[in-house]
Formats: sequence, C-alpha cells, structure tokens
Amino acid sequence: MNRTSLRLGFCAAVAVIAAAIADPIVEFASNAGCFGAGRFTDRSNLDVAPAIAVGVALLVWYLIAKAHAVLAGRALPQRIAPLLPLIFILQMITLWAMETAEQLTVYEHVIGPRLWLGGPLECSLAIHALLCVAVTLIVARSLRRLAVTTLRVIALIKTTASFAAHAFEMLLPRRCDERSFRQLVPVLCRIGERAPPLVRA
Repeated sequence: MNRTSLRLGFCAAVAVIAAAIADPIVEFASNAGCFGAGRFTDRSNLDVAPAIAVGVALLVWYLIAKAHAVLAGRALPQRIAPLLPLIFILQMITLWAMETAEQLTVYEHVIGPRLWLGGPLECSLAIHALLCVAVTLIVARSLRRLAVTTLRVIALIKTTASFAAHAFEMLLPRRCDERSFRQLVPVLCRIGERAPPLVRA
C-alpha cells in the first residue's frame, strides 16, 4: 500500500475539519471588532456546516479504507510534524474554496480578493495555523481508537446484514407444488350398466 496515499487521505480530512473549525472563530473575532475597523467577512457562516460534514465524511472514508494500516502503524510517521505544512496548505485551499462558494451562493459574486481570509492576513493565518496543529494532534492521537471502533462497526454491520438475510430466507413461504387439473385421473367404475338400487322403505 502506498504510504503517500495513506498520508494524503489523513491530511485532506484533517485540513477540511481544521478549516471548518477555524473559519467561524476568525469571522466571529472580526465581526466583534477584535481586529479593528474594517470589513473582513461576508457576515455569513453558511459554509461551515457543509465543510464540517465533508471533513467528517473524509475522515470516516479514510478510516474505513485504511483502518488495518493504521493499526499496523503504517499509516502515519512516528513524528507528525512533517505533515503539518501539507495540512496547512490544504487547509488554506479549503478555506478559499469554502468562502468563495459561500459568496457566490449568498451574493452571486465574489465580494473582495482577501475577504475569504475572514480577518487581517497575519491574524487569520496565525489562528488557522494554531487550529491546524491542534486538530492534527487530536485526530492523530485518536486515530488508533477510531480505527478499532470503525472495524467493530463494520463487523457489526456485516453480522447484522448476514443475520437479516438468513432470517428473511427462513421466513420466505415455501413454494407449493403446482398441480394441474387438466389431466383427468382414471376412475375404476361402470357407468350405464345398471341403475342404482332402490332405497327400501
């Protein structure tokens, strides 16, 4: 299994989750006036929930596909720091995509060239970098437990599906033997020889 694909899937999932968490924090601080006067946001958080959903879905997909590699210790390097630059780059790309899509949805055009940052350049990058490190460490430390849980859930689903299929087969009605009434069965009798006896009074 390619180590690059193992790490890229992890980095993508963490980057999307970190961007979805950091974005509303930066925008809240901007809207509260923490960065001074000026418009730094589009005053909309429509993109946050879909981004979190996508990030969680990517993480679940990664765990389903790579759970055995995670438990074998082949998914990530022992030191997670070398992955942080890639995660941060993917996080910034995700943030730009989130905010651009949100502005096009809400306003039908891009408002400003730097409005996607949600705040002043230095402050926004600093908060996103902090969340990048925090989310990466939390997910990396929880990855083995999440992988074990994922394998247990998969095994439970397979067992439940197998049991349900077996129970359904048992409940199916047995097919009755089809009998054709077109073929007449010969009956031993004598017809037309004599009348039935009279009933005695």
